Amino acid sequence: MKILCYQGTPYSGDVNINLNTIETTAKAASLLNVDVLVFPECFITGYNIGRQVLELAQELSGNAIKELQKIAMESAVSIVTGFPEREGEQVFNSAIAINSKGKIVGHHRKVFLFGGEEKEVFSAGENFNVFELNGYQCGLSICYDIEFPESTRDLATQGAQLIFNPTANMQPYIEVPKTLARARALENNVTVVYANLCGEENGLHYTGQSAVISPSGIDLARAGDGDALLIADISDCLNDNAENTMSTQLIDLKNSKYRINTNHSK
Repeated sequence: MKILCYQGTPYSGDVNINLNTIETTAKAASLLNVDVLVFPECFITGYNIGRQVLELAQELSGNAIKELQKIAMESAVSIVTGFPEREGEQVFNSAIAINSKGKIVGHHRKVFLFGGEEKEVFSAGENFNVFELNGYQCGLSICYDIEFPESTRDLATQGAQLIFNPTANMQPYIEVPKTLARARALENNVTVVYANLCGEENGLHYTGQSAVISPSGIDLARAGDGDALLIADISDCLNDNAENTMSTQLIDLKNSKYRINTNHSK
């Protein structure tokens, strides 16, 4: 499976321009025989837009999502992207996976909201789910989610081989894309696609450093801090990682008599 990971700065508050960027990139991805195109967190609207996110949030059946489905179908490329999602009175920081037939196959609401501003406007998601995309078991997490070992472990124990992490990681957290994202891949025997924003948006400076990381914790592709398109073929990782892996932790954890005690008392 060939992955194309987009790293750039969204047009803050302009859904149409950001959808045009996705469409243009999807056309290029199709020419390059890419299977899955991945965009960062809240890319459809921009991330650092304050309470404007409440106005721009999209229903899962809304026009912006329908446009994404159309783009995926016309380009014959699967699309993963972050977006603010409205359901009734609640707004979630969400991500969606749409296959090349235009069908929504994966959907995730950010569980771990970062900082006070996110918690003011978003409701938190409650779980992590595995879905099938292009014949492989995949999972979604969003930005801060991946900084918790439990999140990726949850997906891995459900059978995920590949985890997409749309991200808006910002300064000064420069080690997250390199240290934590690599660790999650290595300790769980999964491929991680970490798609981050870059540049500056309304005073927030993003770190970039998007990456496609193998189950051995090794970068297959890594961006710097500027605009980038990363292409990586992860077929060998997905097909061979069960037999050829440096990630022994899941096997030994399963076979161990040790069990996590979540009911510690003082």
